Amino acid sequence: MDLIEATSHRPPDVPGAWPLLGHLVPVLRRPLEFLPAVAGFGDVVKVRFGRLPVYVVTHPDTVRAVLVPGDLDYTRGRIFDKLEPALGRGIATVSGAEHRRQRRNLQPVFTRERLAGYAGIMRAVAEETTASWRDGQTLAMDEVMNDLALAALTRSLFRLTAHQDTAEAIKRGMRLLTRGLLLRTVLPTAWERVPTPGNLRFRRAMARMHRAVGDLVAAYRDSGRDRGDVLSALLAIREEDGTGLSDEEVHAQVMTLALTGIEAPGAALGWVLHEIGRDPEVAGRVHAEIDTVLGGRAPGFDDLPALEYLGRVVSEVLRLRTPLVFMRRTLTEVRVGRSVIPAHAEVVYSPYLLHHDARWFPDPLRFDPDRWLPGNVERIPKGAYVPFAAGAYQCIGKLFAVTELTLVTAVVCARWRLRPAGHAPVRELATALVRPHRLPMTVHARTARG
Repeated sequence: MDLIEATSHRPPDVPGAWPLLGHLVPVLRRPLEFLPAVAGFGDVVKVRFGRLPVYVVTHPDTVRAVLVPGDLDYTRGRIFDKLEPALGRGIATVSGAEHRRQRRNLQPVFTRERLAGYAGIMRAVAEETTASWRDGQTLAMDEVMNDLALAALTRSLFRLTAHQDTAEAIKRGMRLLTRGLLLRTVLPTAWERVPTPGNLRFRRAMARMHRAVGDLVAAYRDSGRDRGDVLSALLAIREEDGTGLSDEEVHAQVMTLALTGIEAPGAALGWVLHEIGRDPEVAGRVHAEIDTVLGGRAPGFDDLPALEYLGRVVSEVLRLRTPLVFMRRTLTEVRVGRSVIPAHAEVVYSPYLLHHDARWFPDPLRFDPDRWLPGNVERIPKGAYVPFAAGAYQCIGKLFAVTELTLVTAVVCARWRLRPAGHAPVRELATALVRPHRLPMTVHARTARG
């Protein structure tokens, strides 16, 4: 027998499966406890979503073994199947050669020049948002930051003045999509056809959102103008044979950017402000750095590298409050570490699981931006920190997202000092993301350098 075959094995089953339901109950009821716990059973383990076997890779090495080969051995998994009806066949849902083609086409949308332009929009939206605040006012900061992310994204996507109904349709649709995604992933597909109130609301919201985006794409086509925004860039893309993208593909890319550009940055911005506000030492360092680097002027794209400590704060929030799960599907039988996973199997990797593993992040529940100092980062294994995935399917909007989190926070903290309202801990709500359940914060105008 070959030595590799002799040392390979089938992944162990995680205990605690229910008859027929498998691990659905702990996955849906307490995912933030269940996912980190499965790492204790092996580097690759098997759980069940009902009768569906799912293989979870829990070690940085096994995660890299899945992600880095990318589309050579894997295609998108079940969670992306659930996204395709809502998003279309955009960069977030396609695989293989089609994904490579779309990624190549979308690179011009995220050039440094365009990112600098998007940064200006982000700054303007943040300034407009905070201009209405009053000293001592208590705000629902999770909702405020979600609305800010929506405004920043829609203005970056399309500068053609859109009806308020368009933005609201996108916001409503993406909220229902992200908050129901985990449930749709683990339950049988037949459940989605049941006319429950939730399913009916979801269908109506998706239809309204698609109509709004379709009308907007048509309006841009008719105008024929380059407005310097994302939608103009998408319409200007040309394939090697000179043809442009179809309305269907442009529509799918807009939907994909909306998915990644509203709920995720909105939640992350709320967490960033919460972590700064609840720790006087962190707040003092952030404010001092902003004052020193900016000297009272508005931040720009070129200022971001100098905001080193704030960058570490953002990195730590992306570690602590991160996407719950992503999935891949094997094309053939694969060997991951010492485990063999069969062909056409669903494979899960969990940024949340990895980022809360004490082997790679000691005292993982503690918020510590200095984990990201150069000397400390070197000790973190590759594959242990994957808020934007890795390999062939790494998020193409990674720099856009980090720019938004850093720049918006700099605008807010240059003028305002935020503190949590009340003493109750903020509850984490686990859906596709880890969002704050409620985030009331009191805002105080900063005096000069105060």
